[in-house]
Amino acid sequence: MCTDTSTIVSRHTTSEGVVVWSRCACGRLRMRLVPYGVDGKALAAGGHGTRRPHRAR
Repeated sequence: MCTDTSTIVSRHTTSEGVVVWSRCACGRLRMRLVPYGVDGKALAAGGHGTRRPHRAR
């Protein structure tokens, strides 16, 4: 079972914001783009926050 504990693997600045790669205790990798400015919303991929598409049987 995974916990919410994660370790930052790398952090890179880009023209759009800061890209942060982190790894969960279970080994899942997650990427977040944290945009510059106060009104931007973070974009995330991977990790536990993503939902798998429902597949019909």
